[in-house]
Amino acid sequence: MLVDASMNPEDIKAELRRRNMSQRDLAEAVGMSENHLSKSLAGKRQFRLVEMDAIRLELAPAPDHQTLRTIPLLGAVPAGKFRPEEQRGGRRIAVSDPSTPPNAYALEVDGDSMDLIVPHGTTIIIDPDDKALWPGRRYIIQTDDGQTTFKEFQADPARLVPCSSNPDHKEIPLGGEPITVVGRVYSYTLRDVDLPRRIS
Repeated sequence: MLVDASMNPEDIKAELRRRNMSQRDLAEAVGMSENHLSKSLAGKRQFRLVEMDAIRLELAPAPDHQTLRTIPLLGAVPAGKFRPEEQRGGRRIAVSDPSTPPNAYALEVDGDSMDLIVPHGTTIIIDPDDKALWPGRRYIIQTDDGQTTFKEFQADPARLVPCSSNPDHKEIPLGGEPITVVGRVYSYTLRDVDLPRRIS
């Protein structure tokens, strides 16, 4: 099927059947919540322009040698104070970016310490092979006792910085307790959430 600007919910459902894809597969691949996709396909909610663009891109005809790649969704990572990372496992999500790192995996953000950039519930893709700390980039950091957090790194002095609408979140200085860089946040998928405004 040619996927173009005139595609409608029935076209999308037909293409999903043709590809043997579920609505969940498509929702995860394009960064929508499954609930919003289901309502949109049922005509109870209108697709946003950015959602339709992502669906067109995902369902666009691909060369026969290409297949949809999936990566593991390993659990939830805290966006707040250091605490244990929740491990769930068992699920995989589709990724359409061909440059996604070979050992990448996904985590779901739990908390609001990064909500101005990555809101609670967002799926982030981690590159575990990229551990060099660069100012302005975001990382998964772990302490020796297994406590984990997701933050932005800044230097001079070295610290983990929240990007939050919640003023309760403070910078975490580095240099005292040993830490391990689990990996860099390669990309993230904004679902159907509104970015909060920074409290001045």
